[in-house]
Amino acid sequence: MEIADAPRRQSWKQDLSPYLDVDARRSLGQIASVVLPYLAVWVLASIVRPNAWPAIGLGLVATVLLMRMYSFFHDLAHNSMFESRATNRRWGHLLGLFLFTPYRWWQRQHSLHHANTGNLDKRGPGEIYTMTLAEYESASRVRRIGYRAYRNPLLMLFVGPSLVFLFERRFPQPGMSRRILLSVVVTNLALAGWAVGWIALVGWQTYLLIQGTTLVAGGAVAAWMLYIQHQYEETYYQAAGEWRFELAALQGSSYLKLPRVLAWAVGNANYHHVHHLSAKIPNYRLRAAHEEQPMFARTPVVTVHSSIHALRLKLWHEERECLVRYPTRRARSAAACRTVGSPGVAR
Repeated sequence: MEIADAPRRQSWKQDLSPYLDVDARRSLGQIASVVLPYLAVWVLASIVRPNAWPAIGLGLVATVLLMRMYSFFHDLAHNSMFESRATNRRWGHLLGLFLFTPYRWWQRQHSLHHANTGNLDKRGPGEIYTMTLAEYESASRVRRIGYRAYRNPLLMLFVGPSLVFLFERRFPQPGMSRRILLSVVVTNLALAGWAVGWIALVGWQTYLLIQGTTLVAGGAVAAWMLYIQHQYEETYYQAAGEWRFELAALQGSSYLKLPRVLAWAVGNANYHHVHHLSAKIPNYRLRAAHEEQPMFARTPVVTVHSSIHALRLKLWHEERECLVRYPTRRARSAAACRTVGSPGVAR
């Protein structure tokens, strides 16, 4: 997509305005549809006192509910589920407890992601960090090894997310305001009470199996969604002077094509391109906007199958404007030979 093809701000805002309407009753119904069954999983565990495999099964059921809950939590952070900011905030704090995530902290991090996604000069919070090919080739050996470990699919999907939910979101960080810090502290205290209460009711082994399953399985899905929503071959990165918001949304955010049941499970988060263009659209109107508005026809489409290939892409090639794999020794050697022996170089 070229700059000339991107819709003008006034035009797309007008086109998407019909999808901004909030249905408070529907929003409450969505929240109840995940919170009540999630609590029911724990109540059932306290009654049945399951062995290991049934406990893991309950953890997987809880994971599905938490996946959908995360989408609603995400909407609450954008104040798109209720007209009142206070109402969004109250429900956001509650869902944040179940999701091991301080509401105000995540809201701040996510707002930075929306403001800077695809901007090479402002890479950081709320995204999978991506080096350019030039940065990687000029990096020290230690930094390359660290980057390779960070981008390793097993670590990125199954280890990193659990560590983030368990530890990174538990401690103060530079730049936190007093309100954000208070959100972290209150969430931590509530989580401690949550853990102690359910351990007393179901036993520590069952608690660890159920909660551990949700952290590992749910974290893997969340990391995969975050990855594939922005990390695919024809995504969008530009330096600050060339960066355009509309292109970052429509070219740098994907439409993840999923069966209807999986789209339901992730709360329509697969229509990520629509959301990045207009974050105030509630999750239950994203599909209609995608299907009815021509501006989304050229958005990159990603499937579950193509996402496997995308996991192999590691670096942004600034000249080719696409994500590429790590360079091989042979490729680097050939590039060096072409440079030395290129036409026009004096011998």
